[in-house]
Amino acid sequence: MDDIRKPLAVMTMVYGDYPFLKRWYDYYGAQVGPEHLYVFSHGNDPEHRRIAPEANILNVPRDPGMVKFDRRRWKMMSHVASGLLEFYSWVIVADVDEIVIVDPDVAPGLVEHLHDRYADPASAPRSVAPFALNMIHVPEFEPLPIEEGTPILSRRRHFLPSRVYSKPCLVREPVVFGPGGHRNNLGRRTLSDALFLVHLKSADLGWMTERSDVQAELVSAAALSNPDYQGQHGWTETVANYHRVRSTHALGPEDVALPAIRAAMLRQKERYRDQFIWGAVENKTIYRIPDRFCGLV
Repeated sequence: MDDIRKPLAVMTMVYGDYPFLKRWYDYYGAQVGPEHLYVFSHGNDPEHRRIAPEANILNVPRDPGMVKFDRRRWKMMSHVASGLLEFYSWVIVADVDEIVIVDPDVAPGLVEHLHDRYADPASAPRSVAPFALNMIHVPEFEPLPIEEGTPILSRRRHFLPSRVYSKPCLVREPVVFGPGGHRNNLGRRTLSDALFLVHLKSADLGWMTERSDVQAELVSAAALSNPDYQGQHGWTETVANYHRVRSTHALGPEDVALPAIRAAMLRQKERYRDQFIWGAVENKTIYRIPDRFCGLV
């Protein structure tokens, strides 16, 4: 933090995904102000401007063939995030269904936490990875639909701790992200004990199924228009992965501390030069988020 930079900007890229963008915009707009939000609208969708009217909306032309799509979009967002750091102390770069929250027992908001925890730039890490809560809808205990104006975490409380989605997404130095934002080039990782990445992809069975159908169509269209496209993407496995988790994982207690899982993750290793991945985690439990988080998202 310094006197010439604003504390925090938040960036994402979105294609469709209107319910997720609405939650993203409302949450981060309240945290930092909508003028500090940067949304890349893939295909220049006017609905994105309607949903996020005060955010900075930037058009990205859509390539139906998805030629090296994930690499290109994360390379672009890396460049833009690095430039924004001339005007912001920190930048969050993550997908639209990934929302970074702070434990309300620690701080009332993201900016307050960053100011208190990392006030001294000499000791602040180059990037920070929030601990990922991969939300898992458990309809037998969570039958109510997600409705506008109602916090998602008040109706969806179950999660799978995820090393994959514990992304080093909060950066304060020029950065190069790997595909998906799952790694960057800023050296060994710092796992936050107060920040959490709430991954909403599987938070509602209906949302997930509809979105998966749309994404499967995108993959099929890419394969038709691009002879070199392999026709494979993690998008097509979302529903199957959800049902696999539900069939192989037991429901467990309220807990977000999970010290054994965090310790396993911190046995990280260098995968590429200055690009680290978390250590392997053994877990067969779906946990619950404590009550104090229920009103955040």
